Amino acid sequence: MSVRIFTDSASDITLQEMEEKQIGLIAMPLLCGEKTYIDDKTIPMTTFWEMLLDGVNIKTSLPSPECFVKIFEEAKNKKEEVVCILISSGFSGTYQGAMLAKSMVDYEGIYIIDSKCAAAAEKQIAFYACELREKGMSGKEIAEELEKFRSRVRLIACLDTLEYLARGGRLPKTVAAIGNKLQFKPIITFTKEGEIEVVKKTRGAKKAMRDMAVLAEECKIDPEFQAIPLFSQDDTNCREYMATLQEADLKVEMKQPEEIGATIATYIGPEAYGIVFVES
Repeated sequence: MSVRIFTDSASDITLQEMEEKQIGLIAMPLLCGEKTYIDDKTIPMTTFWEMLLDGVNIKTSLPSPECFVKIFEEAKNKKEEVVCILISSGFSGTYQGAMLAKSMVDYEGIYIIDSKCAAAAEKQIAFYACELREKGMSGKEIAEELEKFRSRVRLIACLDTLEYLARGGRLPKTVAAIGNKLQFKPIITFTKEGEIEVVKKTRGAKKAMRDMAVLAEECKIDPEFQAIPLFSQDDTNCREYMATLQEADLKVEMKQPEEIGATIATYIGPEAYGIVFVES
């Protein structure tokens, strides 16, 4: 039985990666003022940043249950298995929508994975699913492995401001106001439960980079998986952070920096940077 793998727009997967890895996309609509984009693949990032920084009200929207039902019904009719790797249920209702659609279709070959993360961390899980598929694993076997693997995937990021998390309703506005007033550079991660957590509040960009490097060093990184540096809008901070990691002699190969897409950038704002890696 063939296995189809899907992920959503929040994974920041590119069209080229989708084609190469044979991964289907669950589109998450982007509401930009009075205009709606099908997903973050249909809006140029330069346009997105112009609107966000000009104060345009930008929101992400959930995929409709009908979107999932269509995919699941097609798999059911073709007797295929489906594995969906989705943005953390602690950040979005996408996972709940997929589970609702699964109950409507009533087919055992559907496996919904709550990634407990987002951005390139979510994509890393989807890529691992593809590796397991290439090894001949069934959808059920892949899902079981992903449930274990996801806890090893870590994302650490430093934000320039907490304003956009608060604006998007992902952080209390009072917390953001205090942090911004004190000029903190918040370092965030996803908890094991998939919630965003501010793990450190640092004053000064250089100090933040050093603290970020220490956090990465404290983790036992699996060298079999390349680390993925991330940035939003501009990669200057990201490349400085990469240099800091190299000075710290981090024992892992790093990919070229990847830009965070509009779905997640809506909530973290510009000048953010970070890294995704897999723990041993």
